[in-house]
Amino acid sequence: MTDPVQAAQPEAEQPSIFDRPLPDGYRDELRTLAAERFAEPSRRQGSLVHFQLGQLRLALPTRVAAAVAPVLHIARIPHRSSTVLLGLAAFRGDILPCCSLARILDVAQAETNVTRTLILEEAPGRRWAVPIDGVLGVRLADSEPITCDLPVSEQWISGSFQDDAGIFHLLDHEVLFRQITLATA
Repeated sequence: MTDPVQAAQPEAEQPSIFDRPLPDGYRDELRTLAAERFAEPSRRQGSLVHFQLGQLRLALPTRVAAAVAPVLHIARIPHRSSTVLLGLAAFRGDILPCCSLARILDVAQAETNVTRTLILEEAPGRRWAVPIDGVLGVRLADSEPITCDLPVSEQWISGSFQDDAGIFHLLDHEVLFRQITLATA
């Protein structure tokens, strides 16, 4: 018969995983892996939203272009009618400042009924509404830059590219947001 006191005592204790000896070659393999340089992952530009502003075909990264909305009602702000700031627009429960990208870039904007509103997000919680003439689509940013005559000042453009529909210009969003902030202050 088994003694109950002996049955309650554990058998020979198993060493924990941290107390076990390392397998042969483990340290050498670990040193080799730590010294190995891994190939840099390819840096894709991401996707771009292409849009029309007057005769210009422009693009912005989709991480900046938060949404596209139908024409929003723009509530004018008194004594600010001839500036870049067009007024305030309601979008998904938020009131956003609405700025004229055409006035910032100093280009003519088409006067049509197909105008859309591009919602730009500078930072979380800091968004702007910008009227545009139309959205041309969303595409991957995988084209090689080309050299061409720029329709606007060079400071605004971070590159010009060609796709099946023609030449489009990628706006430098950092310069754009800086100028919007200065023009609406």
